Amino acid sequence: MGVFKPHNVRKIYKSIYWCWKAMKQRCQNPKCQAYHNYGARGITVCSDWQEFESFLEWCLANGYQKGLELDRINNDGNYEPSNCRWTTTKTNANNRRMTVRITVDGTEKSASEWGESLGVGRSIVSYWVRNHGKEYAASRIKEVIRNGYVNNDFGYSHRKQIMHESGITFRSVRECAKAFGLSPCTISNAIREGRKTTKGRFEFV
Repeated sequence: MGVFKPHNVRKIYKSIYWCWKAMKQRCQNPKCQAYHNYGARGITVCSDWQEFESFLEWCLANGYQKGLELDRINNDGNYEPSNCRWTTTKTNANNRRMTVRITVDGTEKSASEWGESLGVGRSIVSYWVRNHGKEYAASRIKEVIRNGYVNNDFGYSHRKQIMHESGITFRSVRECAKAFGLSPCTISNAIREGRKTTKGRFEFV
């Protein structure tokens, strides 16, 4: 390439250099901890990017800014100019192979993206997926799109009396949770689902 003449070019563009080093390690060094997610899956670094200067030229000409991350557009594709871009950490995270994708009426998004677009928070959508599966999460998302989100945080139940299986009664879920060292939602969820907690069974009075 021959564009970058200074001998200390790797120091001048230190963040890009370490990005390049990490990329090659993930794909080409079996001793790298991340190798099983990259090189072991057949993901490679293209021949042009085996030299740092060539990779650097592409970076500076294709949107590199401090704070952005190198992202492969196709997560099963290689590190090469046609399959890479510079993105925010958030976009990169949503494009990871292990990120759960949920499709609703032909639109596919991650749990985080659905939570943000619906205004319910990503933790809510992730909870639906984790505890009830993707189909349930998709149905709940449809409900929110159609009717808006009803906050089921058990705020009302916090004001209801609750009894432990031992016969002890508390004025609220919060008071009971504090006494047993549990979270209010843990107790409320257990009552709603008819199951025991690690501290025994509870029920509303």
